[in-house]
Amino acid sequence: MSENFVKICGVNSEDIAIHAINVNADYLGFIFYPDSPRNISFEESSTIIHKIKDKVTTVAVTVNPDDSIIKKIIEIGFSMIQLHGNESLERIREIKSLSSLKIIKSFGIENAVDLEKTNAYVDAVDYLLFDAKPNESELPGGNAKTFNWSSLNGYVSRKEFFLSGGLNIENVETAVNSNLTNFFDVSSGVESSPGVKDKQKISAFIKKIKN
Repeated sequence: MSENFVKICGVNSEDIAIHAINVNADYLGFIFYPDSPRNISFEESSTIIHKIKDKVTTVAVTVNPDDSIIKKIIEIGFSMIQLHGNESLERIREIKSLSSLKIIKSFGIENAVDLEKTNAYVDAVDYLLFDAKPNESELPGGNAKTFNWSSLNGYVSRKEFFLSGGLNIENVETAVNSNLTNFFDVSSGVESSPGVKDKQKISAFIKKIKN
């Protein structure tokens, strides 16, 4: 059986970062997006990253970042960058040229047409991430919305992809058993309130994926 990997996204405290590492999280995502309840400053993230970067893969989650943000992320010492906006293929290639960081590109998926559009990006990124498609009034991600996973049935990609969007302790076993991917991303599903991570939920979520 293939190993499963978990990304805990929206980490905004050292306490939660260390707990997630201790219960075998593989990736920790730090969100740089002021409108998100999980937003963290570069200064705060830098303090945390310097204490944990040898223990876990760290991901800087951005939305349409400019070059100054990319440079800051490189300076802090992140392992990867996640592009969670509507970055064009051209812009992704520019970001790739600015840094040697691995890139995760997020896509909102509602149907097979959305999935088809992702094919053009496969060669420019290292991982894909499939999230529920937000409406105009919602954040780019972290909305506790799932999408119809059956749209991924039969999907074959040259790159690994993270399944995201509304995963929680109740539905993650179904997600794992669907055998769509070995990479799972959670944010709101392990919180007690928006932006407040719950240690017990993190532990239970990871246990259901890893066991």
